[in-house]
Amino acid sequence: MDPSAVWRDRNHRWRIEAYRAPDLRFAVFATNGTTESAPLWLFGMGALARWLMTHAISLDDLETD
Repeated sequence: MDPSAVWRDRNHRWRIEAYRAPDLRFAVFATNGTTESAPLWLFGMGALARWLMTHAISLDDLETD
């Protein structure tokens, strides 16, 4: 399953992939140079919004990858 969109934060500490499979879900990866964490799965826009708020990331901080 390929992501429909991919974003990174400005510091390139996080990568977020959006998937449309039957619902909207997001996989969040912590990145550190060449390594990545296992994905944290968030289900729905509300979950993504809460995650972004807890990590103090605004939508302006996201860049398309």
